[in-house]
Amino acid sequence: MATVQSAPTTQVQAPAVEEKRIKLTPRRAQILWGYFFLIPWILGFFLFLLGPMIASLYLSMTDYNIQRPGETDFIGTENYEKIFSLQVIRDSGDEVNFKPGYTEAFRIASFHFGSRDHEVWKAIQVTLTFAIISLPVNLGLALFFALLTNTKVPGVRLFRTIYYLPSVIPAVVSATVFQQFLRGQDGWLNVYLLSPLGLGSPEWLQEPSLAVPALTIIGTWGIGTTMLMFLAGLQNVPTELYEAAEVDGANYWSRFRNVTLPMISPVILYNLVIGLIGTFQYFVVAYVLTPRGAGGNDLSMYFYNLHLYREAYVFFDMGYASALAWILFIVVLIVTILVFRSSSRWVFYAGGK
Repeated sequence: MATVQSAPTTQVQAPAVEEKRIKLTPRRAQILWGYFFLIPWILGFFLFLLGPMIASLYLSMTDYNIQRPGETDFIGTENYEKIFSLQVIRDSGDEVNFKPGYTEAFRIASFHFGSRDHEVWKAIQVTLTFAIISLPVNLGLALFFALLTNTKVPGVRLFRTIYYLPSVIPAVVSATVFQQFLRGQDGWLNVYLLSPLGLGSPEWLQEPSLAVPALTIIGTWGIGTTMLMFLAGLQNVPTELYEAAEVDGANYWSRFRNVTLPMISPVILYNLVIGLIGTFQYFVVAYVLTPRGAGGNDLSMYFYNLHLYREAYVFFDMGYASALAWILFIVVLIVTILVFRSSSRWVFYAGGK
C-alpha cells in the first residue's frame, strides 16, 4: 500500500513594520524652543492677567467688600444697573423731585437726568472733556516740535534731548512742580507772564472752569515720547517725494499736507490710540493735585479712574469698582476698534492699497 507524503509546510513571515520616527528638523527644533521660552509669559498671562480679569468679572456681579469678605452675596447685574440707571424729568418750573436714591447727575436743555451714582456721570463728563481738549493739543505740539527738530542745524540733537527730558520725570514730581507753577497769587505763570500782560492772576487749580485747561498745560510737559515717534516717522519720508513736489511748484504747506501727513499717518494712528488709552486712564496728576483724590472744587478734576479708585480703596466696595473697571475696559476697546476701522480712510501704508 502506497503512502502519500504531505509536502512540507512553509511558514510565511510577515514583513517587519518599520517604526516611524519623528525627525526633529531644524525648523521644528526652533518652534519647540520658541514655545519653551514662551512658557514664562504664558504662565504669567494666565496667573497675573487672565486670572485676575475673570475674578474681577465675577466680583463685579457681587457686593464684595474688603472689610467684610465673608458677607459677599451674588447680586447679578445690580452694580451695572446702578451705573446706568437714569431717571429723566422735564423741567416744568417746579422743583425737580427724583425717586428715592436718585440724585441729579447732569442736565441737557430742559431735561434733568438723575442717577443712583451721580458722581460716575460727572467723572465721565470730566474724562471726555479732557480727552477732547488735551489729546489734539498734545498731538499737535508733539508734531510741531518734531518738525522743528527734523532739520539739519547745529545743536539740533541738544534740542531733541531738551524736549524729551521732561517725559522721563515721574508724574508725581511733575504734578508737584506744576502745583507751584499754576498757583494763583504767587504762581510762576501768573507772576511772570499773565500779570505783566494785564491778564490777572487766575486760580488755575481752584476755578472749575480752568481745571481741564490747567491739566492740559501739565500734559504738554510730557510730549517728548510722542515727539520722538513723530520724528522717526518724518525721517522715514523719502526725500524724492519732497523734491518732486518742489519741481511741481508746491510750497511748504502743500508739501506738508500732500506728502508729510499721508506718509506719517501710521505714526499718527499709533499716537492717537496710545493717547486715547492714556486719557481714559488719567489718574496720577489729578490725584496729586486734589486733596485725597476727591476731584477738586465742583468735582472739576474728578476723572473716571479717580471714581474707580475711591470706590475700591476709600469705600472698599470692590464689587462696584470691578464693574466700573469692566465698563472702562469695554469703552476703551470699542473706541480703539472704531479708530482702527476708520483708519482705512485716512491712513496710508506704503505698498498697500
